Amino acid sequence: MTRKLVYIISSLNTGGAEVALLSAISTLNKSFDFRLVCLKKYDTIFTGSLTEDERKNIITFNNLPFNYLRALWFIIKFKPEIIISSLWKGAVLGIMTKCLKPKIKYIEFIHNSKFFHYLDKLFTILATKISDKVFCDSTSSFSFISKYTLGKPVKIISFLRFDSPQAIQPKEKIRLKALYIGRFHEQKRIDRLVVLVKKLSDAGLQFEVDLFGRDDGTMNSIKQLIVENNLEKLITCKGEITSGKVKSLFQHYDYYFQTSEIEGMAMSVVEAMQHGLVSVVTNVGEIKNYTRNGENAIVISEPFENQIENTIQLIKKTTVDIEFYNKLAQNAYLEFAEKMQFCDSLVNELTKV
Repeated sequence: MTRKLVYIISSLNTGGAEVALLSAISTLNKSFDFRLVCLKKYDTIFTGSLTEDERKNIITFNNLPFNYLRALWFIIKFKPEIIISSLWKGAVLGIMTKCLKPKIKYIEFIHNSKFFHYLDKLFTILATKISDKVFCDSTSSFSFISKYTLGKPVKIISFLRFDSPQAIQPKEKIRLKALYIGRFHEQKRIDRLVVLVKKLSDAGLQFEVDLFGRDDGTMNSIKQLIVENNLEKLITCKGEITSGKVKSLFQHYDYYFQTSEIEGMAMSVVEAMQHGLVSVVTNVGEIKNYTRNGENAIVISEPFENQIENTIQLIKKTTVDIEFYNKLAQNAYLEFAEKMQFCDSLVNELTKV
């Protein structure tokens, strides 16, 4: 008899936790009697890669606070054996369910390496304390949350959405084309990315950079900064891209730029490295655990402003020394070549519950 599984998430949009979950829905549907409980309406474009049967298993609730009560009632009637909650808003419902139905196996999934505000801290810690098991998406989130878990099992789940290509071909010519995929949010510090492109341009390196992502509050200020620095011909805001189309982007670029101040796993950086792009990244979150400056990436240490000139010299070296570029690209590819996909890693751990 197929076991019943409910996965609780607050919303479905372009974020690391959501994109990874989307990639696993097909496998979860095949392995369990599965329902995804989403606590608000979502853009159906985001789920465009799913089949009709897979979309039917996404149960959406809306209108605070009644969405929590209606979702709770749905879960109780569904009678799952296992529930998983992601992020603090999902944890609220996970906690409510576990308190009412203590025999349900409850797993809290941690995606961050810091608390962003009081409610995040309150409900995340409470969820880890009453859960039966804790999942983490990285070693940094594992280290962060372990002190709150009271000795219960904590497992790291691979966060790769898809397998790496069979191989990557060495470049014979380097294109000064870079991309960024993510949200336009203050934590992403895209303003620093603009500064980097300006400095590269002043050094004679005319990089063309495409920025993909939804506006989470900073897109207008970034566009204004681009105009102020006369970079309209070099930096283009491309808007949001569906998760199913991301994989096809990498072949058109040779570099990936990400200058975040705060990160978790940074899935887009991982996926760029899987495809052999040279990633220019800040040393934050889980990024510091899988990138090594001058070996498989170009890593900008803090303070950013003091390190940018050294970074430009290293980038310049990749443009004139093709062997150096190919070494970075090959090592980036090898970093994840043998790692398990998220869907398989998740199901593998769930079967042990």
